[in-house]
Amino acid sequence: MDLKALETKWRTALSSILDQLTADEFRKLLFNLEKIPQGLKEGRVRGDMPSVIIQHYSTEGSITLMDRLMKDLPRLDAAVQQPLRGMKDELKKLRQKKKAATSKPADSGAVTKKKEPAAEVSGGSGETQSLDDSIEKLILAVRLLAPLEKSIFELNSSGILETEAIVGKVVKKSELVYPESPLTSVKDIKSSPLKTYVSVEGTVTQIDPIKKVKVQHEEKKTKRFKLKQEDEEISVTLWDEAIKQSKDLSVGDVLLLNNMKRKVYLREVYLNSTQFTKITKDQSAAPVHIRKIKVITLLRTTKRNAHLQVQFEGRFQEVYGKTQVLSEGMGFRTMEEFNKGFFHMLPLTVMANMQGKRILEMRMI
Repeated sequence: MDLKALETKWRTALSSILDQLTADEFRKLLFNLEKIPQGLKEGRVRGDMPSVIIQHYSTEGSITLMDRLMKDLPRLDAAVQQPLRGMKDELKKLRQKKKAATSKPADSGAVTKKKEPAAEVSGGSGETQSLDDSIEKLILAVRLLAPLEKSIFELNSSGILETEAIVGKVVKKSELVYPESPLTSVKDIKSSPLKTYVSVEGTVTQIDPIKKVKVQHEEKKTKRFKLKQEDEEISVTLWDEAIKQSKDLSVGDVLLLNNMKRKVYLREVYLNSTQFTKITKDQSAAPVHIRKIKVITLLRTTKRNAHLQVQFEGRFQEVYGKTQVLSEGMGFRTMEEFNKGFFHMLPLTVMANMQGKRILEMRMI
């Protein structure tokens, strides 16, 4: 059995395994699939997930990952473990076969075929994106040399890119889909890993004039300002489209900066805009609304805040609030009770006092 055949068999087995999970177990599983962007998890039926999981973790990686996650849930019953055990055995045989093949002396008359790189498609921003990428934010369609069109997602899902190189022409691209990077405090940003994507709130304290700088022999405009949050302050550098979004920026404005990238220069931590940066003014001054929302799952927690995925007016979005506020609103007396009992209550509908994406108060209905 080759890798492509193994993937086909694993896709069927994985679909069977996912069908055995309860709604609560399925939510926990999605929560632990950190490589998969949140937008690819939202509103998907279980039948779609095997292709998405294999695309982001590979065939071999996803078999190993599912083995660990099923033990963590725990799901040790035969309905889950039997198909999983069969795939682990098949993977073991394939690895042994590969190992045996590489250990044999090469045929003196054989010519080693050089593995061709995966095709690359140039995006509109001038950056080159590999077809092996996880199609991070942009979905492109590729016209093959034959009169046939396939999306990059379809090519990745088919497994053909593991064995062949595809050369194509971009004929269509979708609108940009903006990701949801985690809302992070300035203090945590300064201590987080390099190149982390974050969102941050704060007050503008200083704005520098727009400057022109040379980047790889090309002249580009840049705009810098400082953002303050409580006792912490951080410098922000805007490029390209992000500068246009800051046209009416003034000292004292309260901003929400989405999808910024953490950078370090001469030991100073600062934030750089990206092609996905979105600037929203006056989030903290937004009016308070009472809304009925459906809590789908807990995305993550920080020292102070809990971030939730909710459904509101038919749309999925990320909101956040102080962990203590959310815990009390759901009737938990301690944080330990909140951490243990939260997932068992999902999904649930609540009334929330909201200011922008921040939950100020929440109560069960």
